[in-house]
Amino acid sequence: MKIKTEYGHLIDIFGIYWVLSIDNSYAETILLGLPKGNGGLTTFRITGELVDKVEIIDPIIPANFMYINSGLYHRALIEENLLDNIIEYDEDAYNRFLEIIKSEGLVEPDFY
Repeated sequence: MKIKTEYGHLIDIFGIYWVLSIDNSYAETILLGLPKGNGGLTTFRITGELVDKVEIIDPIIPANFMYINSGLYHRALIEENLLDNIIEYDEDAYNRFLEIIKSEGLVEPDFY
């Protein structure tokens, strides 16, 4: 899955999850993207009150995603316990995840 931000940046998505609004009247959809050079996963809200202006340019969710805790995530984020650390910009988790997604051909070899 891939989005384009309002600034024209292309971002690969490696997680999608849903949270209830404060008043429980609707669920928000949040994407976890990996911007080049960012060092971790960034959230993009695509539904709810504070929506980020993004365009979904590739809506296909890869087969290597798995469902857990109200979300879909790249399997390595769950199987290797990288999700929490990469959200917190842990360098070791980021580098390990880059190694995995590069080996799977999900990002270019020069992605950092």
